[in-house]
Amino acid sequence: MAIMMPASNQAVLDRRDAIVTALRAIVPGEGVIDSAAEMLPYESDGLMAYRQPPMVVVLPDTTEQVSQILKYCFQSGDATIMSLI
Repeated sequence: MAIMMPASNQAVLDRRDAIVTALRAIVPGEGVIDSAAEMLPYESDGLMAYRQPPMVVVLPDTTEQVSQILKYCFQSGDATIMSLI
């Protein structure tokens, strides 16, 4: 039995640029990774049971940034964003 990832939400993927811009406003500098090559280490867990490239990787430095990221995702009205980040 193959492990399958859930289908991507195209509406969220269509807003990728806006999502990345919003996340960069919360986590400046190198805290937001959005290039395919730099996201490769984040495409699987430690077990590597399956691989799925993330839409974006966010590496917050503070609890305030984590709070702001969660608030942004909640206010955007689509919980799917959290599974893609």
